[in-house]
Amino acid sequence: MKKLMQGFRIKSILLPSLSENYSYSPSKSLVSWIALYSTVSQKKAIAPKPQGGNSILANYLIGSFKFSKDKALSVSSKFSHCETLERPKQAVKFFRGLGFSNAHIRAIANGVPRLLFADTENTLKPKIEFFQELGLSGPLLGSFVSRTPCILYCSVERCLKPRINLIRNIFESDGRNRSIESVNDDLFKTITRCGRIVLAKHTLESNIQYLKSCGVVGSQLSSLLFRLPRIFSLKHDKLEEIVSRALAMNFTMGSRMLVHAIHSLSCMSSDTFKVKYGIYKAFGFSKEEIDLMFRKSPYIFGLSVETLRRKLEFLLNDLKLSRSVVVQFPGIMSLSFEERVAPRYKVLEILKLKGVLKKDPSLSRAMCLPEDKFLETYVQPFQSEAEELLLAYNGQILNT
Repeated sequence: MKKLMQGFRIKSILLPSLSENYSYSPSKSLVSWIALYSTVSQKKAIAPKPQGGNSILANYLIGSFKFSKDKALSVSSKFSHCETLERPKQAVKFFRGLGFSNAHIRAIANGVPRLLFADTENTLKPKIEFFQELGLSGPLLGSFVSRTPCILYCSVERCLKPRINLIRNIFESDGRNRSIESVNDDLFKTITRCGRIVLAKHTLESNIQYLKSCGVVGSQLSSLLFRLPRIFSLKHDKLEEIVSRALAMNFTMGSRMLVHAIHSLSCMSSDTFKVKYGIYKAFGFSKEEIDLMFRKSPYIFGLSVETLRRKLEFLLNDLKLSRSVVVQFPGIMSLSFEERVAPRYKVLEILKLKGVLKKDPSLSRAMCLPEDKFLETYVQPFQSEAEELLLAYNGQILNT
């Protein structure tokens, strides 16, 4: 007890505010001293920190990069030790010398402000040179860096090279035997579309291995990486959830269509997918029919909710197509109704009405033919009806 009281006496010496107002007295209870010390400690803990940033830096950020006042003060407060603008001006000069636009530099400063204080020779230059060796330069390099500025803090040897090589290997080993120039071109476009995949090595490796285990290999894997690289930066459980949704619609592991389902499902939330699924059901399609259409043409769910509703309305109510025809040829949902579906359907209807066809034409074949082939097959052979057919095809009698 005596040692404990001595400890409190020492504390009173170290705390002027406490010792000036209260003289130490052994007669005071231990509880009183503990309560008093606790109160003083709490006041010190909750004392507000001084506000306000580095005014020199704040004004520079506002004037040069259009920062808001709050943003400028917030950033400058983290660099209160900065007494001059030498480092930021060096960084800006460095980026401008690379051909970066003011918009690129502003995005870098806004995204990762500490890059303005980075050592240009030892921190920035090695990463820039690495990307220049890959073929990125000027505005293209500026666009890439400004979208993912934190990439300039990655180690070239430990991070950038291994991840870039991992991505390049997918393009090199996809079985298409392409030239180095073609592989590099795909590599550049991929990392500029989604720089995040270069930042997450373990996620990238894990997702590549998982997709391969699902049967997405070779050219399918490289095509998915090229077209939608952000899939490879998803959290692993999110990617597994997307694949599970595809399997629930009777896709199978190793199916050539599975990669298209993954692509389509990854472009919308599960809630949006449910809304679109509900629209098909509202038009009378059964679950089995919807799943079958999705397996045949996974991108039919890529339409917006309003476009999907409008196209089904047109097919089923205006053109009077049966649901079985749409189920048989779901790809029709992905075609332009104004430029292709409506005019071609009218031409086919006129030909059937006049009885000049030996057999009913295949709707899917007629819709998928190039324009010159369609005219060659369904207009030119019927000279007596050609004028009427062309009028229908050009949209002048679509409502008759």
